[in-house]
Amino acid sequence: MAKAFGEVLLEFAREDPRICGVSCDCWGFLIPLHNEFPERAIEIGIAEQNLIGIAAGLAVRGKTPFAIGMNPFVTMRCFEQIRTDLGYGCRNVKVIGGYGSGVMYAGWGCTHHAMEEIGLMRLIPTMTVVMPADGFETEHAIRAAAATEGPFYIALAGGLLPIDTPEGERTFRLGEASVLREGDDVTVMGTGAATIEALRAGELLAERGIAARVLSMHTVKPIDREAVLAAARTRLIVTIEEHTVIGGLGSAVAEVLAEVGAGTPLRRLGLQDVFACMVGGYEDLKRRFGITAEAIVEAVMGSA
Repeated sequence: MAKAFGEVLLEFAREDPRICGVSCDCWGFLIPLHNEFPERAIEIGIAEQNLIGIAAGLAVRGKTPFAIGMNPFVTMRCFEQIRTDLGYGCRNVKVIGGYGSGVMYAGWGCTHHAMEEIGLMRLIPTMTVVMPADGFETEHAIRAAAATEGPFYIALAGGLLPIDTPEGERTFRLGEASVLREGDDVTVMGTGAATIEALRAGELLAERGIAARVLSMHTVKPIDREAVLAAARTRLIVTIEEHTVIGGLGSAVAEVLAEVGAGTPLRRLGLQDVFACMVGGYEDLKRRFGITAEAIVEAVMGSA
């Protein structure tokens, strides 16, 4: 089974004395590391800007810090510090969105939604951005981060995608989309938690005689250009994300299509340049803003 973040971090810490963890009110993620290497686990409290400053300082001294906080705050509240202290200096810091990706914390209101996390992190030169769809992709994203020099952003995800491929036979390659379902008619691309909706849509479309190729676009930066160009050979591309459609996966795919002059229609599903201001549960918000398998099917059928 896929290993949790804390378990993988400890595994690397045993092998590499440079690995350390810095938490912004996310101490539970560092408990395994603290129990074995207490001097390499630091809790700073609710102070995201300090989190990045401390992590940058550790990187300057040759450490490889994993700096973890809640997704909306670790990307927004300390954006300037990430830009200047990590991006500009190409610091070897791994920024981890521990929980609260997308609209997961629906009932907590707009302040706790992370609808900008991909866009903000994509803006940082030298930053790698990974949005795993499940625990398997999360584990391997952490491993990739530890092996990659430079700033890195990962939004942690748990569980396992409902696919036929056994976990032991799955592959994860940084910068390369994972094919979850084959099909030649249309392409559906998901990232992060929205990927499961892409899978569900593939099943619903198959019932209508439409073969959808479903991709997990776990690496949003660098985007898998070859996967996008292959998708352009189908009659329609649909992207889905728990994020504003401005600056996220849909934008990254549109940029590639525009640069090569591809004329394939693109439908971007996500928050359409609005805040999710309604009060409701997680599934309520997804339905309200069209981040569902049914919305994908509607987009595909409407393009026929």
